[in-house]
Amino acid sequence: MNRRSLFLGAWLIAASLLSAGCGFQPLYGSAGFSALPGLEIEAGNSRQDYMIEQALDRFLGQGRSEHRLAFETNAREQRLGVSAADRASRFALSVTTSYLLTSPAGEPVTGRITETVYFDAPRDPYALITARADAEERAADLIARSLARELAAAQQRQSQQSAS
Repeated sequence: MNRRSLFLGAWLIAASLLSAGCGFQPLYGSAGFSALPGLEIEAGNSRQDYMIEQALDRFLGQGRSEHRLAFETNAREQRLGVSAADRASRFALSVTTSYLLTSPAGEPVTGRITETVYFDAPRDPYALITARADAEERAADLIARSLARELAAAQQRQSQQSAS
């Protein structure tokens, strides 16, 4: 064992001991996140809304919650890398989701999340359809993860305010 690895090990032990007493509380271990699984979801009517709802169910898991989430999504596709023949070689898919979280105990939480994913535009039309569908799935997953984090943080703030 050399000096560098010994120093690194000692530093990691000291950092873990110091962080244990500093009041740090991980978000995913808090009461805010544990209240979110199983929340009632009311999504819009678009394909993207459905995909976000499915991603939220996968990400949050099953459970029983008093909270109700309503959201609606707006997707916009932008052509990038346009050739002289006016053919796009790359696209940007921007998805914006407006949401409202209500619960019997706290104030409603509202917000807006925007995520952008990029995808190539192959010449084959079927490959383009597949690339677009993959981009929609990636965007739905990103929105669901961001939404879950924002809602968990809002729930944690509300539970801290009600406790004090």
